[in-house]
Amino acid sequence: MSKKQGPRDEEGVIQSLGADAGLSRDNALLYLRLLQDGQVPLSQKAQAAALLERGMAIISGDGERIIPVHPRLGIANHYRTWREAMVREINERRMRVDKLILELIPLYEAATEKKTASGGA
Repeated sequence: MSKKQGPRDEEGVIQSLGADAGLSRDNALLYLRLLQDGQVPLSQKAQAAALLERGMAIISGDGERIIPVHPRLGIANHYRTWREAMVREINERRMRVDKLILELIPLYEAATEKKTASGGA
């Protein structure tokens, strides 16, 4: 029976999964467990929800297990969904800022007209 192989610096990997992939510590630990064991029972679906949503794990064809997606694809899936969310957030913020600008322009123009009318520079 072979010993389960883990990363050389498991704590470093867990921290990187948190800092770089945005996983909670529990999700990082579960993802490592999935990669090491190849599966967890479907009864852990609630704990694996974030991994499933991010495309880092899938439900097996028989519907009884959660299995990991290859790290290259799983982390790429997660990064793509994260990037899309960031772009969406940036675009939404830009629209809010543009709306704010349109709201503030009349204030500036009114003050400028008042200054001009009173002879101020």
